Amino acid sequence: MKTAKTVDGKEIVADKISPKLAICPYCGGEVVLRGRKIMGSKEKSYFWRHLDNQNRNCPGRVRSAR
Repeated sequence: MKTAKTVDGKEIVADKISPKLAICPYCGGEVVLRGRKIMGSKEKSYFWRHLDNQNRNCPGRVRSAR
């Protein structure tokens, strides 16, 4: 997800200067900042991800279309 919340409830967009931890706006669980290299570029794309194996039923999680 691209947008999470701070402890105060303010929305923050995932970016290289964002804090490492935030709150999921859907379930209230902790999310961590992750970065992925954009294919064919030296730049990174940043996003928030739930902690491993936590809040598995959160509607904010992206599931693969298997």
